[in-house]
Amino acid sequence: MALNSGQVAHYRQRLIARRDELASVTAHIGSEVADQDDLAQFDDSDKAVADNAKDDVLQQAGRDSEQLAQIEAALAHIADGKYGICEVCGQQIPVARLDAVPWALLCVRDQEIADTRRRKAWPMTGGAPSRVVS
Repeated sequence: MALNSGQVAHYRQRLIARRDELASVTAHIGSEVADQDDLAQFDDSDKAVADNAKDDVLQQAGRDSEQLAQIEAALAHIADGKYGICEVCGQQIPVARLDAVPWALLCVRDQEIADTRRRKAWPMTGGAPSRVVS
């Protein structure tokens, strides 16, 4: 059963709220990285702690960036009238899934297949490496 206009409006509001939240968090990441760089001036143990904290902040920024792209794609689907329809199989995405993950573009089955493919592509880390170490 297709989503009604009230449901679509509800999910649109949730997506916009999450997008705004991520934008606010992203604005603070630069200052957090700078703070960690300032701490790295001290001794080697302080530098190691600062480097780990900086890596954590940058990894979170990467995850937030990925989610932001998914949110933008979901908002584009709303504008195109395709929201709630799986991009792979064309079936309706269950409301329970949209309640949990409003930016979902795939049904559970197709998302599991995509996740399995991603894990096989990057078996050591479960995803793409966050940085290259020489």
